[in-house]
Amino acid sequence: MPKLSHFGVLICGIALCITGVLAIMLRPTEMPRGVVPPQEQPKDLTAADLPSRPELVKAAGEKLVAERKCSFCHRQEPSVEPEHPRSDCQHCHLRQNPQVHYHLAPPLNAIAERRPGAWLRRYLRYPYAVRVHSPSRMPDLGLSDFEVEVLARYVELLAGADVRVLNSGGPSRESVPDPDKLQRAEKLAARFTCTMCHSVGENKAGWLDEPKILASNPGALFAPNLGQTWNRVRPGWLKGAILKPSHAMPWAGMPDNSSMSETDAELLAWWVMNCVPSPKPMILREGSLEVPLGYGQVQEIFNLRCLSCHYAPRPDPPMSANPEGGAGWLGTWGRPRKLSLESFPHVLEGALDDLGRRRAVVVPFAENSPMLMHLRGIKQPLMPFGRDPLPENEWRMIENWVLSGAAGPEVKEGVTVYPPLELEGK
Repeated sequence: MPKLSHFGVLICGIALCITGVLAIMLRPTEMPRGVVPPQEQPKDLTAADLPSRPELVKAAGEKLVAERKCSFCHRQEPSVEPEHPRSDCQHCHLRQNPQVHYHLAPPLNAIAERRPGAWLRRYLRYPYAVRVHSPSRMPDLGLSDFEVEVLARYVELLAGADVRVLNSGGPSRESVPDPDKLQRAEKLAARFTCTMCHSVGENKAGWLDEPKILASNPGALFAPNLGQTWNRVRPGWLKGAILKPSHAMPWAGMPDNSSMSETDAELLAWWVMNCVPSPKPMILREGSLEVPLGYGQVQEIFNLRCLSCHYAPRPDPPMSANPEGGAGWLGTWGRPRKLSLESFPHVLEGALDDLGRRRAVVVPFAENSPMLMHLRGIKQPLMPFGRDPLPENEWRMIENWVLSGAAGPEVKEGVTVYPPLELEGK
C-alpha cells in the first residue's frame, strides 16, 4: 500500500478521536435515574410562602379545593349540573326522593363565620365527629400545615365577616353560671323543644328514646351535642343563628320559631355556652382516700412512656441521653418538632409545625387535642412511636386531664409559653 494511504488513515483516525473527545465534553450532563434536576426539586414551603393578598389567597384556595375535591361533599348551588354523575356527591343526594341533603357538608363560604379560626385549623388537621350520630363525617385528608393554613385563609376570605365582632360579641362562658338563670334557660330550651334533637352533655336527645320524633324530623339525626358548642362557635354568631337558623345555616334543617323573641334567643345563646360545666378532674382511689387527678400523675406517665424520645438538649446529659435532644425533639424519623414533655412549661410550649411555628399539643377541653389524637392512633403516627399503645388506665388519665382543663403548676417568669390556639383570639 502506498505511503500516502497510510498517512491518510492516520489523519482520519486522529480526526475521529478529536471528534469523540469533543462530543463527550460538550454533551449535556445526565442526571441519575429518579433524581429530579435541582431547578425542579420541590422546596420546603415556609410561612413566608403563604399567600396573604386576597387575590392570591383566592387562587391558592380554589386550586387546593379542586385538588382535594372538597366540592364532592360541601354544598354548592344545586342547579349546577356536574360534568359526570359521580363528579360530586350532591348530584345523587339532592335528586333522591326524599332528599338526603343532611348528609352534605355545609357550604365553604358559611364555615368561617361561625367557626373560630383556631378551632377550624385544628379540625382540618384532626377531624373528629362533631355530629356524633351522623353516618357522614369529615375524613382525614392528611393535609400539610401549609395546606391547612391556605384552606383556613380561603374560607375566612369567603365568609367575608368581621370576625373581631363575632369573637368579642355574644355571651361568654362563665366559670360559675348563675343557677337561677340556668333554670330559666332550661325551661326556655324545653319550651322550644331544643332537647328533642340535641343531646346536652350526657343527657340524651329526645329522639333517641322516641323514634317517632326522628320519623317526623329526620334532621334530628344530625343535631350535634350542645355540651361542647361553646368550644367550636364564635359567640357573636350564636344568637342570630338561634333566632333565624334558616338564614344562618339553611343547610342544617333547624326550623325557625316565629314565637321566639330576641330576648329568648339571647338567653338560649347564653345557655348553650354554659349548659354543661367543665368536666371535673378524675378521682383516684388510694385505699380509703379519694385523690383528685393532678398534673403530677400525668407527668409520671410522660416520664415513663414519653421521655425516652421527647426531651430537650441538656448541658449535663446522662450517659443514656443525646446531648442534642431526643428523637422526638430532633425529628429522627421526620421533621424536627422540638417537643419536650419533661415538665409542665415544656408541655405548654408545644411543638414545631411543618412551617417552623409553635403549635399547642395540649388544648384544654378539646376532644381532638393533638396529644389525644396521636395517643389513640386516630392520627398517625401512633404514640409512643414504635412502642405498645398506652394502657387504658393511663390513656384515661391523660384524656381526663385534657378534657377537664389541662391544669398544672404555676408557670414561673422567664418561660416562653405558647397558649392553646383557642386563646390566641384568631
